[in-house]
Amino acid sequence: MKTNIHYLVEAKYWRREVPNIHDKFSVGLPTEADIAETHTKFEHASPIVARGAAFNHYSSILDVLYDGLEKQRTTDAQARIDLQKYLDSGNALELGNTTKFKTSPDFDKGIEIYLVMENLLKKTEEKFLIHGIRYLDYPERLDGGVEESLQGLIKEYTSYQQNGYEIKNNTEALNLEDVGGEKVTIIKTPFNWQKLVLDYKGYDLCDVW
Repeated sequence: MKTNIHYLVEAKYWRREVPNIHDKFSVGLPTEADIAETHTKFEHASPIVARGAAFNHYSSILDVLYDGLEKQRTTDAQARIDLQKYLDSGNALELGNTTKFKTSPDFDKGIEIYLVMENLLKKTEEKFLIHGIRYLDYPERLDGGVEESLQGLIKEYTSYQQNGYEIKNNTEALNLEDVGGEKVTIIKTPFNWQKLVLDYKGYDLCDVW
């Protein structure tokens, strides 16, 4: 029995600037009304069609957010920085002495695309991130979502192959040797993954695979 594949776009972000609860001069508290949250499912007999619709929906969300910034969208890497305005409420607290880390109410904020694999016989579902922008506690550090998305894309290609789903010519070869991996194949996305891998040269993105 084939594994059914569909896609899910999840978005959760701040609609507007919210009070800094640690600022004694702030009045009021952030509320649920300040948060936009959507879960949109994309299904089709040919999963590659649903995939395209999911990426288009994701892109439309980013376009709306960029309209609010009154800026033009450029690269995926820049969007990860620009859109923190919607993902970071400014209410994080930094902890630690030598190794700094933050505690924040915003770790659940992001705009993300998931591959969902449904085993009808076992009545189970598995969900894998294949692209997204998340709240970053330290934008200058490695974005863990990049590693997770890369793993998801590799899993996605393997699943299409195993289940005989049509991919056509929508494949892309990636050389991950500079980030601790090997040469792999993924289904193309609207984003330049080979450049993104080069941007992370020196990081060991594949050390836990």
